[in-house]
Amino acid sequence: MTRPLHILLRSSWQTVNIGDIGHSPGVLTLWEKNFPGATISLWPEYVDRGVRPMLQRRFPALEIAEGTIDPSTGLPTTPELARVIADADLLVHGSGPGIIVPHHIEDWIRLTNGKPYGIYAITVDPLGSGSAEQAVPDEGDTIARQRELIAALSANHLPLRRRRLLESAAFVFCRDTLTLDYLRAQRVRQPRLEFAPDGAFGIDLRDDAAAAAFLEAHGLREGEFICVIPRLRFTPYHETHDVPATPRDEGRAIVSARHREADMEKLRVMITRWVRSTGLKVLVCPEMTYQVKLGLDLVGDRLPEDVRDKVVWRPSYWLPDEACSTYARAHTVVSLDNHSPIFALTAGTPTIFVRQPSDTIKGQMWADVGLGDWYCEITETDGDTLAERLLSIHADRAAALERVRHIMDGVRAAQDRSFRIIKEFLSSVDQSERVQNRGFCALPAS
Repeated sequence: MTRPLHILLRSSWQTVNIGDIGHSPGVLTLWEKNFPGATISLWPEYVDRGVRPMLQRRFPALEIAEGTIDPSTGLPTTPELARVIADADLLVHGSGPGIIVPHHIEDWIRLTNGKPYGIYAITVDPLGSGSAEQAVPDEGDTIARQRELIAALSANHLPLRRRRLLESAAFVFCRDTLTLDYLRAQRVRQPRLEFAPDGAFGIDLRDDAAAAAFLEAHGLREGEFICVIPRLRFTPYHETHDVPATPRDEGRAIVSARHREADMEKLRVMITRWVRSTGLKVLVCPEMTYQVKLGLDLVGDRLPEDVRDKVVWRPSYWLPDEACSTYARAHTVVSLDNHSPIFALTAGTPTIFVRQPSDTIKGQMWADVGLGDWYCEITETDGDTLAERLLSIHADRAAALERVRHIMDGVRAAQDRSFRIIKEFLSSVDQSERVQNRGFCALPAS
């Protein structure tokens, strides 16, 4: 009798962003679908704010092994983490903006005597707007311009540590083709270097009761309201985490303040035309904690009086399960942040994503999945253009829904391709070798 495969997912990077929360259940769902008999454990960074019970409702058999690696001893800080590291056959670094925890991959290699690891659906941004050395950070650029800048980089631009981790991995999947093209141009020696959509595209979470209660309380009827998600050019993490601002934080705040009013006004123009043209409502809601307050600013007295009573402000942060259930009932989701559009598409709802130039090259993923003219750069559009695209969705709802189905068919095909590659790798790893490699990780001192 063969032992079930044991996968350890390193993910759950933060809980102040429903997109980062959504990576883990998305990737867990994909592994569950493709390896139904496997044991899957999660090694998270954070599972607070109600994330742990949300995950356990959806994945009742999931072991969540919190802890880290003590730098003084080189050992896991909890027995749970030590046990899953010792038992797991494969470490998977989950979806995100890069190799978030290179030290933990290196710890995995050391503690397990070199058991395999893979990297699933990440961005590697070689440009990185807003470096610590700049008083006022680089404000970024369009995806088209970023592609030109990346193409001009030298072939030895990739840092050596990152190169080694990418080349030693069993597989590396990039969530955008700008990352994929960059790594190939850097001549990364990785035979399983391919594209896979952001891990959040695998999400199937729902909290229908919470969503229905909120919508009923605010007079929002299914299919008769849009969701709008505002965003600043840079996330004010010092405010989010209630810590003193660094010079880098202060520089980013300057950039955000410079563009805040113009960016919000484009959304106000779109909202005004939507309400006046359709008579339908608007829900302003957050993807990140700080966007709750930003949303209030968006819907304040700057909106015309005849529009204001059709706009609902969500006064609290939420989790991906309630967000997904809300987006599933929405007419369309219009977002300046990246992951609400992902949740909308997985729920079968049309979406418009408006990218800001300070965001990373992950914006390329929207062209990769075929979003087409539902994607736009905020520096190249205005509120009336956004309104026209939104109203065109309203004018031919059936065509828009079919377009969503087509996009998601392509996403699922790419997911399937990625797991065929993973299955081919795992089938090459002999069962006796997996059993032999168990138990290398020592327990922490009691």
